[in-house]
Amino acid sequence: HVAASMLARKLSIKLLQRVALTFLEPRLAPWRYTRDHEVDLEATLAAGGNGGSQGASAAPAAGKEEGGEDEEYEVVEEVEEVIERLLQALKDRDTVVRWSAAKGVGRVTGCLPKELGDDVVEHVLELFKPTEGDTAWHGGCLALAELSRRGLLLPARLPAVVPIIHKALAYDVRRGPHSIG
Repeated sequence: HVAASMLARKLSIKLLQRVALTFLEPRLAPWRYTRDHEVDLEATLAAGGNGGSQGASAAPAAGKEEGGEDEEYEVVEEVEEVIERLLQALKDRDTVVRWSAAKGVGRVTGCLPKELGDDVVEHVLELFKPTEGDTAWHGGCLALAELSRRGLLLPARLPAVVPIIHKALAYDVRRGPHSIG
């Protein structure tokens, strides 16, 4: 039974993300944040904090122009279902499953248009509600780390993300003689 086996859940998450990638055009997100070595983060945030502002440059997609690409790009319903499954897997009881889901969220988000990528980030931030358990908080941290590693967590999101990360670092729940967090 898949629900009982950690390995089966991990491999099913890996398979799901690869299925989603077959529906998406292989590309680097033209809206992702890339660090400009001449401008620091404070200047980037002061300039508006989006992927195309001073201090942040958009990496062009292979062989394509940046202008108007996202408007024409349509995402099929199957990809949305996979993203939902990946977001649910971020709450799994096993760390390796959460880690695979976080990697999948990053891979799939990197192929999405900016608006849908921002929606994925918003859904990841919903994992940090006080009513969620420690596994959701850990999965959310893994996903945010993967999104930021790939440049998909834009500087404009930082004012909302930093307080959540600060809370996550201080997260502590007592469970009998030990604590989780």
